[in-house]
Parts: sequence; structure tokens; C-alpha cells
Amino acid sequence: MNTLNQIIGALVEAWGEVKVQKTRVILSLVGVVAAVAAMSSVIAIGDMLVQVNKEMEEAYSGRSITLHVSASETSSDTGETGAASSTESETGTTTNAEGMPTIDSDSATQGTTSSDGSNALAALTGVIHDPMGDAMTTVAQRLQIPYWSRLETGNITFTEIEQISKTGSYRGVPTTQDLTTMETSTSVKAIDPAYSTLFRLTPIVGRWIDAGDANQRVVPIVINSTLWEYLAHANIADPIVLHANDASATQYRVVGVIKSNSQWDSPTAYIDYTAWQFTKSQSAALSGQSPTSNGVEMLVWTAADQAEQARDLLPKALASVLGKGWKGDVYGGEYYDGGQSSMNTIRTVIMVIGGIVILLGALGLLNVAIVTVRQRIREIGIRRAMGASAKRVFFAVFMESVVATFVAGVIGVGIAIIVIRLLPLDTLLGIYLQERPPFPMSAAIDGIAISTGIGALCGIIPALAAVRVKPIDAIRY
Repeated sequence: MNTLNQIIGALVEAWGEVKVQKTRVILSLVGVVAAVAAMSSVIAIGDMLVQVNKEMEEAYSGRSITLHVSASETSSDTGETGAASSTESETGTTTNAEGMPTIDSDSATQGTTSSDGSNALAALTGVIHDPMGDAMTTVAQRLQIPYWSRLETGNITFTEIEQISKTGSYRGVPTTQDLTTMETSTSVKAIDPAYSTLFRLTPIVGRWIDAGDANQRVVPIVINSTLWEYLAHANIADPIVLHANDASATQYRVVGVIKSNSQWDSPTAYIDYTAWQFTKSQSAALSGQSPTSNGVEMLVWTAADQAEQARDLLPKALASVLGKGWKGDVYGGEYYDGGQSSMNTIRTVIMVIGGIVILLGALGLLNVAIVTVRQRIREIGIRRAMGASAKRVFFAVFMESVVATFVAGVIGVGIAIIVIRLLPLDTLLGIYLQERPPFPMSAAIDGIAISTGIGALCGIIPALAAVRVKPIDAIRY
């Protein structure tokens, strides 16, 4: 307890002496404050750039451990049923020897490349034949995967977009898009609701796709900000209904808008996977064509410690559900640090340079401390005569430099936080953060620690000079 009282007393005394010499201290620490503010700001901006790289990577490839699972047919021979007997259902589903439900190979092929239009005919009756999508759902349910989504890409042309490309306006409001570069075809991503979690998608207006959107007469879609610009940023609360420019004339209602990854992104619409299978097949049926498919992928976000196991298990499970003659494939999930390694090197260089600048600034404080000790020789001599130990005198003078540079570090970090928060980094640096990170604690700690450490080094010399003061010296002054 006595030691704690001595430490607190020394800190209070040091702070009092700093306030007495505040003019000199402030002038000597201006460089320290500026150096800490600059160093902390640069480190914080660097961390934000790393975050931008990470978000851009995840926007295109999913989170760091996102596996892309698909299956391809390796054999057309589906006549053999294996040693175990199997019972084929009306939908082509069978059970293999291990008791896992499988889908007949011919049926799976027919679901994506049907030449007789059976899938299209099924669309008219409200029954969609999608063996690949069903197989992926079966795998996800049996393995209890929390974050997964099917993904199929396509294209659609909206009547309203074609009209906008000719008139340059929507609902009487001029579009902000250059008509010479406007794309009339819209990219479609048919997905499941968890896709937003895998790819960090947060609507800036409205909502995201949910499970109930699969059975709506007017199909809900979420569009990116590029397509929203085509629509002159119309208020989605006043229903925006787009019509497919095909035989089905399917109606799509915009329920949400997400930020495009860059200004060069193509207009994109996100639709529930099941709803897309129905609308795609219905359009093909009415136009007398077979529905086309660009291939379906199963996206799975897994933990780092389970990545290798998932990479081995998921393709086998999908192939097993599809049946004989199918082979599963997987890619993605490779390690990506978003530039963190290079940023750590840059951070070290910045800290070294910042430390040198802070040291140069602290030299001014050193000069002030030496002058102050010479002015306090009478005081120090009397304290030594009254019984103050050399250790107490050393610690008191030493802490003056430490407290001063600590305060300078705190002020510098505070300035850096204000600068980072107030500056429009999106405009100045051309970056967009869906999740703007807080001011990095590591940058604040580094700035304060370096300034305080250099203050401690600069405080040793005047503290040693104070220890050498003898009581007899007080008489001379």
C-alpha cells in the first residue's frame, strides 16, 4: 500500500510540475503530438485499406473459407443399380446401399438439359424438376450446414430498362446513367437467403431475399445500385415492378438495393433460387424452348479448422446423392489475408519512422527538463536535507517526462481519431466500406506506447542530474 501511495504521489507531483512548466512543455511537445497523430492516422488508414481489400475479395469469392461445390456427370451408363436393391420414386429419387437418398442420373441430367421440355411443362403445372438443386438441399440438411447457398447465374431483359435506354428517364425522372454505356441486359443471380451472409451483402435500401419469396406471384428481387441508377433512384416504397421482355412477361418487384462493388459493375438482380427455377422454366415453356442452365454451385462457408474435412466430404456427399456416374468437385477456401502481411511490414516501417520523429520532438522536452532541474536545485537540495531519498527524487523527476509524453500521445491519438472520422475517406481514397471498422486499438496503443517510451528515455538524464544534487547545493542557490 505504501508503494502504491508513493507511485500515485509521484504521478500527482509530476503532473503538477508539468502544469507549472506548461508553456515550455507544450512548445516542446508539439512535434510529439503531430508525430503521434500522423503515425496513428496512417496506420488506421492502412487497416481500412486492408478491410477494403478483404471486403472486395469476399464480395467476389465469398468469405475466407467459402467452398464452391459442384458435380459433373462422368458416365452415361446408369443401367447398373449396385448390389443393394433400390426403389425408384416418381421424381427419380432412389436409395443406395448406405441408405442415403440418391437421384437417378438420367433424371439429374434431364433437369438441367432437358431436350423434351419436360421441366418446362412442369413449370406450367407448378412442379419444378430440379435434381441438382434438390441434391444440394439434401446434402445441406443431412450435414446440418448452417451457412450455405445455391448459386445459378443467368440473364434477363426488362422492358422498363429498354424503355429507359431510349427515353433516358423513369417515371418522368431523368436517369443518372450515361445512355451510351447503359446495358439493357441484367445479370441474374439465383441464390438462397444465406448468400448475403456469405458475401457480406447488406441492403442500403429495403430488405434482402427471404424464404417466403419463392412462392410469390410477383417475384421479389434485390438489385444492385448500378441498376438502381438506371431507375433514377426511384423510391422502392412506391412499388417498382419490372416486366420480363419475353413470352412470360413475368413481373418482378424490387424489394431491396445493395451497394455495387465498384462503379464498373454491371446491373445485377438477385432472386430466390426456387423462384428463378419456376420463372425460367415458365418462360421456356411459353416460348416453346427448353430451359437453359449455366450450372449450379453449392456455396458453403465453413470454419478454418473444418475446411479440409469439408473439402473432402462435400463433393463425395453430393455425388452420392446424385447417384452413380456423378463426380463432385470443389474449389475455393484458399487462404487470403487481404494484404495483411504487406500491411504488417508497412506498419513496422511507419512505427520506426514515427518513433524517430517522436524522438526528435522529445529532445525539446529533454532540454526543458534539464533547464527545469537546474532551476529546482534549491528545492531538490532542501528535499534531500529533509530526508527525501535519491530514489524518490529520481522517480519524481523521471515521471515528469513520462507524464508529459503520455499526455502528448493521448492528444495525438485523439486528433488522429477525429481526422479519420471526419475526413471523407470514401471520396479521397476512392474506397467503400460496408463495415467501417472502428479506429484500430493497436494504432492507439502503439502511438501512446512509443511516445511514452521515448519520454522515459529522455527523462533519465535530468533524473540522474537531480539525484546528484546535494543539500549543500541549496545554500549556493
